[in-house]
Amino acid sequence: MENQIRSWVKQAIENEGFSSYDVKLSDGIKNGDGFVGQVIFARVTGVTESGEPKQLHLALKLSKDNAAFRESMGESAFHQEIIMYEDVFPAFQTFQHQKQIRAPFSAHPRCLKCLKLENKEILVLEDLRSGGYALHDKKICMNLAHSRMVLREYARLHALSFALRDQNRLLFDSLTRNMKDPFVDFLSAPATRKAMNIGIQQALDLLKKSGDEDLYKKYEQLTKGGADRLVEAVATIDEKAVIVHGDCWNNNFMFQYKNNDKTSPSSVMILDWQFSSLKSPTYDLAYFLYLTSSRSANLFHQFLQEYHEHLSDFLIQLGSSPSLYTFEDLQKHWRTAQTFGMLFMPTAFKFVVGEEENLPDFARMEEGTALGDLLSLIPRPENKEYYERLKCAIQYAEL
Repeated sequence: MENQIRSWVKQAIENEGFSSYDVKLSDGIKNGDGFVGQVIFARVTGVTESGEPKQLHLALKLSKDNAAFRESMGESAFHQEIIMYEDVFPAFQTFQHQKQIRAPFSAHPRCLKCLKLENKEILVLEDLRSGGYALHDKKICMNLAHSRMVLREYARLHALSFALRDQNRLLFDSLTRNMKDPFVDFLSAPATRKAMNIGIQQALDLLKKSGDEDLYKKYEQLTKGGADRLVEAVATIDEKAVIVHGDCWNNNFMFQYKNNDKTSPSSVMILDWQFSSLKSPTYDLAYFLYLTSSRSANLFHQFLQEYHEHLSDFLIQLGSSPSLYTFEDLQKHWRTAQTFGMLFMPTAFKFVVGEEENLPDFARMEEGTALGDLLSLIPRPENKEYYERLKCAIQYAEL
């Protein structure tokens, strides 16, 4: 395996000007932190053809080669991220350059190489840790500064879709023609539906056990229809759909800070684009806010207004009209997005605030097992954070 990794690194750096170099490897993510893939870190130290010392810090993202996992997740999830790095991001970069955007959207790692092998996909990315980027603690809700920074980047990401489709429909259609929706496929599987319904019922049982009768009744109404309604909410697409990030939980954001002030990030990078697809912009917003910022649920309406202001401003910079996506459009879409958040939260929170030893190792899935089967086995977290996040989100949700 090590020789394979070294060969992938060699292919990735062939245009980096090294005359000689050495590669050191180290393991990456822990169980529960990486849903779709494994990460191996590589440090390349060498000399350029002009005799200058040079060092690269790389992160190799490897798709899981477990047959049961790939069958359950579907091949499209692995190919989707490659489409983003090879086609979509370069097109967005060119478009912004043509428009002479001073602060373009670039909140994603640099990708040096994408490799598609038999039952294996590899992305060679820059290791953001070398630039001082770090993950936010997933068990702590993001504060306002972190939430606002991510929403601002999402506004610029979504604005690019609106503007590009407005000004170059042929190019936009060519970028999205081969996009599938692996998340809908995953949620639609019978085993996943069962797992989602179990999570919803566990949340209802906890509310009832805690004596929160009003919240119990409200959540019962909000989650009526269960997993079937969840799939319907995620699969809904209209003419206002954009290319979304699609996987908006805590561990897919890395933040940079100045003066080691961890309360106020100076920059953010968005990771893991394998669930990117065409959806309402509010899908990203609901996924992100409910999973990372639910303790600030009383501010969600304000967050949506601020997001829309950033979106409108960037649309103008790109040469399109804010009328492409009005605040009324956003509010209409939010109703469906809120439904998604309410139904998806309980199961997702198991990964966010649950104990690592209770999380499944998807790399060891056995033949005939579906992802949903493993999700159903994860117990409800027995901690205050799970309950408080759930309670805040339900309390401020609109019926």
